[in-house]
Amino acid sequence: MPTMTPIPQNYKNNVDWIFGAYTDAGVTFPNGFQKDAIQNAVGARKTDKWKNWSCDISFVENEHGRFVVVEDCGTVGLTGKNTPSEEINEMMAQGKTLPSTERLSRFTSMFNSGGNTTGGGLFGAGKSVYSVASSTYTYYFDSLREDGKYVANINKCGQVMSVALEEDAAKKYIFESTGLQAKKTNGTRVIIEEPKEELVTSIQSGEIIPLIQESWWLIIQRFDETSCISVNGVPVTVPQGIKDGTRTFELQAPEAYATDYKVKHFGLYLFENGDNIWEGVSYYRKGMKIGEIDLKDIPSKIEGKFWGYIEVDKLWEDALSDIEDKVHFGVSKGQKRTTTYQYLKNYCNDKIRANLVEWGFIKDKENEDKKLRDELKQIAEDIQDLFDKLGFEDLGKGPQKADFDVRWQDIVYPVENTEKVTTGDEIAFSVRIKSSYAADKRFEYSLNVVNPKTGDVISQIKKEKITVKSNTVVKKDFVFKVSKENSEQNSENRIVLVVKVIGSGKEKKKELPFFYDIDKPDNSKSCVNLVLHACEFPRQNSRRVNFGEMLRNVCYRIDNKRNHELKYRLNISIHNASDVTCPKIVDIASFTGTVKPFEEEITPCVDEIIFEKTVYEQHLNSGVLELRARLIANEDDEEYEKGDKITFYHFKLFLNSDEKNGKNDAFDVISIDNPENYKRSWFTPGTGRTIYLNIGHTAYLNVQDFPDIQHEYLREQMLKQYVLLYLAEGKYDMFGEQGSDFAELEPQEAADRVIEKIERVYSQSLK
Repeated sequence: MPTMTPIPQNYKNNVDWIFGAYTDAGVTFPNGFQKDAIQNAVGARKTDKWKNWSCDISFVENEHGRFVVVEDCGTVGLTGKNTPSEEINEMMAQGKTLPSTERLSRFTSMFNSGGNTTGGGLFGAGKSVYSVASSTYTYYFDSLREDGKYVANINKCGQVMSVALEEDAAKKYIFESTGLQAKKTNGTRVIIEEPKEELVTSIQSGEIIPLIQESWWLIIQRFDETSCISVNGVPVTVPQGIKDGTRTFELQAPEAYATDYKVKHFGLYLFENGDNIWEGVSYYRKGMKIGEIDLKDIPSKIEGKFWGYIEVDKLWEDALSDIEDKVHFGVSKGQKRTTTYQYLKNYCNDKIRANLVEWGFIKDKENEDKKLRDELKQIAEDIQDLFDKLGFEDLGKGPQKADFDVRWQDIVYPVENTEKVTTGDEIAFSVRIKSSYAADKRFEYSLNVVNPKTGDVISQIKKEKITVKSNTVVKKDFVFKVSKENSEQNSENRIVLVVKVIGSGKEKKKELPFFYDIDKPDNSKSCVNLVLHACEFPRQNSRRVNFGEMLRNVCYRIDNKRNHELKYRLNISIHNASDVTCPKIVDIASFTGTVKPFEEEITPCVDEIIFEKTVYEQHLNSGVLELRARLIANEDDEEYEKGDKITFYHFKLFLNSDEKNGKNDAFDVISIDNPENYKRSWFTPGTGRTIYLNIGHTAYLNVQDFPDIQHEYLREQMLKQYVLLYLAEGKYDMFGEQGSDFAELEPQEAADRVIEKIERVYSQSLK
């Protein structure tokens, strides 16, 4: 066979497509350059963490010429073997892919990238942007690797030295070619020869800074003092006041839009005076701005006067990356019809419309909407009063001191940060039972290994009756040794603790998962809950506060139901809930702390919250307030990034006014116009407990023109979901009969009990 040679290429033409791609995307070259250059540095991180990471874009002029320098620090550098370029070309000609660890070979070769797991640049301009930024298509690159080796090379219009220079030879070459000393910190530096004038001008004038801010502000706000993106050595900061709109909305906790589509963050900021520096609503992937969402039905009065952003979960991000254009500035041609983008667009338009209606900028059906909201509120109050009269246990959101408290403590899995176990492994834990009863009480507790899919008990660890004296704590230590006899192999198992008060229907349940010879699936339940633990009002059984009065000893309970330590920040504030936008009146406190895996913590107390007249009368003289607590990640962990909103807790107060008639704190009710959803109604349990009524469903549309029938329809749907909330939150007493335990019923019998309860309560509601 004759000797083969690579197909000749015109290197300039191969990289000049970037100019055209930026032009097609409607962006300037400096804007495209900063995004791709910083993205290369973001993707060079070894993990998703930001600590000790930085990227600097600077302009240098000396006796050797003019250079634009892009330098990252705190990355692994150009690791891997110093493979001759001829061998790399031969591998590529054979269709082979260089491993992701061979960073030096990847950087040296053209069009050989990928394996980027820590940044958004899964494809695209990549390092070719450095060539096109040079008038001579030339850039030098050097790297101090994490293994201590220093390497350097040059790409001159597609030609590179066969083997990268190392150590002293590399240092000498870089200095003699550019006048720059060798790189001193771990990472990579690119030195662009004779950079294009528009790029130089943008760096020298600072015009590149706002471009960086808009692309990367989400990441910049998460940096600590060891991290930064800088221009000419000066850190770029998030612009002041970008969220200080006259009307604002931020998603308080992640929410699902459809199956496998979850939104992590959404913010909308309206500046009625036009002071906003950004416009439109953009979507971000891995912290990098990609493109703007196509919006519809924006009133001309506010057009150009708002901005917003959306971040979605990893699964949705991965799907978006598949339809992204080559320079990360939007969606590829023809791809906007995909479900992936349509869901993104529809979610943003739905959220914007809902807020514009709430803020009074969209008047369509305003009276009907208000009337429906008022009707739903009244129905909710009536139903909750009915449940009170029927003697059902309260699901209210208010603070209640528990008669007894049950917790896991001192949990130790065989391997840190994983619940995976194998035969012979031991799981250590303690059970803590605290009684707040005025008298000594008898408790029965059981520890069982349970199959979470079927609810079947696989084995019993312990069951006994104990006495806990008034206002004391009992702690029991256990070590569970995993075996095929007491656990189900190749499956998820759970250690389930059930504590019952003997002679009472009250019980509490806690669960510890472990995965026997399987990896933990991504969809396993993992969450953090926040509730108001204590709050003393000026008068008993009333949430009224007058000017000059105060709340005392306000604290919250954080329940970390994950196998990861949670470092949190809790921000507490009071808002004017009499205004539909619920604007903030005053910040109360901010706490930081740590909650161990599968444990709970009571936060420090706010000793006093005083309702000073001079502060509050500027906003309202009487009406409804909300005490709001927001739980935020204070450090990166396996699930959250620093600054992520984890969950929230809102609690209504009444300023200079009595509580409204009717019990109305057990759940919120929201109407949703979603004709594509086959459900007439549904709910979300726990924190933020909400009942949703689908006013786009055909069943509702058939009755909406008949007010009496519509009212009964809404009441029946809301009542059904309220009963099901009890089921979802483990309040089984209402479904049981004398001498039987609902949790132990066969599926058919349990279903019959639930249906019977719904019908019985509905019948009683008509009397």
